[in-house]
Amino acid sequence: MKWVTCTYSKKDVMRAGEQLIAENITDEEQTASMDILSNWRAAHAYPMHALLIFLRTQSSKIDARAVVVQRLKRTPSILDKLSRYPQMKLHRMQDISGCRSVVNTVNSVEKLSTVLTNSRTRHKLHKKDDYIQCPKDSGYRGIHLVYKYNGGKKPYADYFVELQLRSKIQHAWATSVEIVDIFTRQALKASQGSKDWLDFFKYASAEFAKLEKRPTGEHLNGIETKTELRNLANSLNVVNRLNAFAVSTQYVATKHDNKTDYFLLELTNQAQAIMVTQFASSDLDKATRTYLEKERTAKDDPTYDVVLVAAGSMHALQAAYPNYFADSKSFLNYLAKVMS
Repeated sequence: MKWVTCTYSKKDVMRAGEQLIAENITDEEQTASMDILSNWRAAHAYPMHALLIFLRTQSSKIDARAVVVQRLKRTPSILDKLSRYPQMKLHRMQDISGCRSVVNTVNSVEKLSTVLTNSRTRHKLHKKDDYIQCPKDSGYRGIHLVYKYNGGKKPYADYFVELQLRSKIQHAWATSVEIVDIFTRQALKASQGSKDWLDFFKYASAEFAKLEKRPTGEHLNGIETKTELRNLANSLNVVNRLNAFAVSTQYVATKHDNKTDYFLLELTNQAQAIMVTQFASSDLDKATRTYLEKERTAKDDPTYDVVLVAAGSMHALQAAYPNYFADSKSFLNYLAKVMS
């Protein structure tokens, strides 16, 4: 297989990121900068693949049913992050590529983190963020490990790959935030949007943390999170709305083998339908070109969302990305448990 390499300098990549968030960018500059961004992102596919193998191998030792997938960060997410953190530069962004492992319990997450950080690997651990012991103010929980690729392919030396480790309950929470973002056109994931929704997920996370016997976060000291959660769940009509979201989304997707393929997921018609386009691993270049074309088309359409992901099977795809299939059943089950 031929992997994409970056054909631009890191200075070019940095400048492209700066131009794409500038207010006075011309059409020509935007087209050229988008091409650079797309090439830079696609060049992360190989180091991401190398770290995926590492993560999959170690995850299977902890949990035979671990779901492990990889993804390249969406352009809107990249640009939003550059806008929110002006000091950040595109060529230094650490989560352009990411691999995720979802294991059964929080104990397994912590064991996996220990196994990974103690494993003999050529790749260099750059940073660890433990959002289980210190949850984000938003309620996000999990463990993130950022590695620098240090394998045999020199063009990819020091490319960042982020490994996200979550338990099933942490994953259900995080993907439900994305479901609500998609259907209500908010940015709760970036801590922007309706205060009621933000508070609802903050309190839900606290109650989920109690289920897992882990810290809820000092920012919630003195707050009756269960009472607040019940009140917001009722006023926002959360259960009925999430169920309605799930019913409204229709998708058609088939896959008959276990090879790693790429999937272009398109949410259309205000998230009423999902289109799934499958690409063989040998067609990565075509997949990334199509991804860029779709993103350009969707730039001004708030009813359309698109992402390119990779997974060994549609089962793994649906398990790891339930937000794109509006699968909020797990979240609702946990919510019922903590509110009972």
